[in-house]
Amino acid sequence: MIGNSRPAVVVAGIDGSGEALVAAQWAAQEARRRHLSLRLVHSYTVPIVGYPGYAFPPDMGEAVVAAGQHLLDRVARTIAGTEPELDISTSLVHADPRKALVEASGVASLTVIGSRGHGRIPEVLLGSVALHVAAHGRSPVAIVPPGFAAAENTSKGPILLGVDASANSEAAVRFAFDEAAVRGVDLIAALVWDDAAIRGFVRGATRIGDFEIEEAHAVLSEQIAGWVEKYPDVAVRQVVLRGRPAKALLDYGLGLPTGRHPQAMIVGSHGRGGLTGMILGSTSQGLITHAIWPVMVVRPDIAE
Repeated sequence: MIGNSRPAVVVAGIDGSGEALVAAQWAAQEARRRHLSLRLVHSYTVPIVGYPGYAFPPDMGEAVVAAGQHLLDRVARTIAGTEPELDISTSLVHADPRKALVEASGVASLTVIGSRGHGRIPEVLLGSVALHVAAHGRSPVAIVPPGFAAAENTSKGPILLGVDASANSEAAVRFAFDEAAVRGVDLIAALVWDDAAIRGFVRGATRIGDFEIEEAHAVLSEQIAGWVEKYPDVAVRQVVLRGRPAKALLDYGLGLPTGRHPQAMIVGSHGRGGLTGMILGSTSQGLITHAIWPVMVVRPDIAE
């Protein structure tokens, strides 16, 4: 299992927002499932004001540090109240949050952040932190949407895996099987056939032929065959979807019965284009921006 071969810690980024607390609580549950420890990371910078060479008052820096540590301690106590047996540590880092979390991910089995944080324009924070960490993280990265804890109970829902029939998604496939096994739930492996990307906008090209459907299923079966053998206890459903990858995956997840919506969606960070266009910033960004479930992004160079 991945949790046994990578460092035995789940890292969660904390910025003081309610969204970050939701992500940290989700991270704590993931750490408990995998018998890992939890590390809460908060980064800070001290604003420099005035003219070049102006030094901020020492008490300002001390206040920022104290506030950051107080935040970490408060979140740690909150999580300990619901996960009393979990080993929780905190880390206060003087750095930009993007740099701090990418660095922390290097010693993590999984890195978890909220998809929204402090700021008046959430999309700016999403682009500057969540997407950056998803693209550059040295571990699998989970982005937890706001309000997820208040969503319907998905404890029996499956893991939804998006594959793109390239070697770049192999790490994501491996991680998805492991995640389903740890949670004891089904895995849905979905390959999206994007007509527009393959054929262009050809008039009358409104249907996938029987041969193409058969070919897509064969490609999908080949992609996951080895992992089906390694995880015989994971029930796998294979589906071929049509359309733009992010929208097709989201629509499929929403179309599952109430109470059976995905617990998480897992994709690779990059793809080969053409067939599914799994490129961070398009498909992955669309999932991170619009999904109501955690999205887990796994880079192709993540070691076992």
